[in-house]
Amino acid sequence: MRKIATALALAAALYAAPAAAAGEFITADEAKPLVGKANVRFVYADSEKEFEKGHIPGSVEAYAHDLHLLDDVKACKGLPMCEPRAAKYIGETLGIDAATEVVVYDAGAGANASGTWFFLKLYGAKNVRILDGGLATWKAHGGAVEPGAPAKVAPKAFTPAVQWGMIASLDEVKKATGDAAHYVILDSRHNLDEFTGKTLSPALAAPGKEITVKRGGAIPTAVFSPWSKYAGNKDGQPDKPTLKDAAELQKQLEKLKKNGYDPSKTVISYCHVGLGRGSFQYLALQKAGHQNVKVYVGSWSEWGNDASLPLAAQP
Repeated sequence: MRKIATALALAAALYAAPAAAAGEFITADEAKPLVGKANVRFVYADSEKEFEKGHIPGSVEAYAHDLHLLDDVKACKGLPMCEPRAAKYIGETLGIDAATEVVVYDAGAGANASGTWFFLKLYGAKNVRILDGGLATWKAHGGAVEPGAPAKVAPKAFTPAVQWGMIASLDEVKKATGDAAHYVILDSRHNLDEFTGKTLSPALAAPGKEITVKRGGAIPTAVFSPWSKYAGNKDGQPDKPTLKDAAELQKQLEKLKKNGYDPSKTVISYCHVGLGRGSFQYLALQKAGHQNVKVYVGSWSEWGNDASLPLAAQP
């Protein structure tokens, strides 16, 4: 009887209603009336070059990939930015405070939008949603677009309230590599050459200081599980949802069982800088009903640059 009850509990955990992630999105039609309103901030999560081609009027730009600073990751317990820097960036550069309603978006695929969303939520911004379908869907629904530089916004005071449960530290990842009974590590990079070590990618160590990772490969025990398997709009087409529906996402989790996935385990997702593909997988797993998921923000940028850390054996 106890075994049956345990099995039922695990099944309930896997197939729980996906309410957590569902509330993290806003549709284009819901977002359109918010343009130009006080205490609403639209944040574009792709590169500055893409931003200048066209964006929602009044937007600021916060490229997800560049919100991860390796020196800060190492100095501040795995956070992408140390808290004082993050507070200044969110408050003064983006013009966001505790009362600001935030809509994050990218061209449409959703990975970068998830990264900037995750960054803001991690530091305690409470009212942050992702524009479902991104700029492509916005345009398809008649949303206004303008080219040029980011809007100049009035600086605000933002006080971080770090949500530590969203992230896994380097020490926890090390622990997870030797504790298959309680952890599963997912490598969300979609490029197999990154996973096998053939491709070495760059990231910021500090503002304006970009470095290429010294070593290629993967974290020991990590399962290659590309973010694109969970994406509903990986090509950034209009009127497609950012995430696959809950049933399709649950099928992905079922497939992972052969690699050690279990609803009772803590899942740690990582990519190159955590804020992007890793955060996208975080969102997807939550929508599938798996709430015990964390992002290793240091990701391959941290692990691959530390020669003391082991590499996964490659076939």
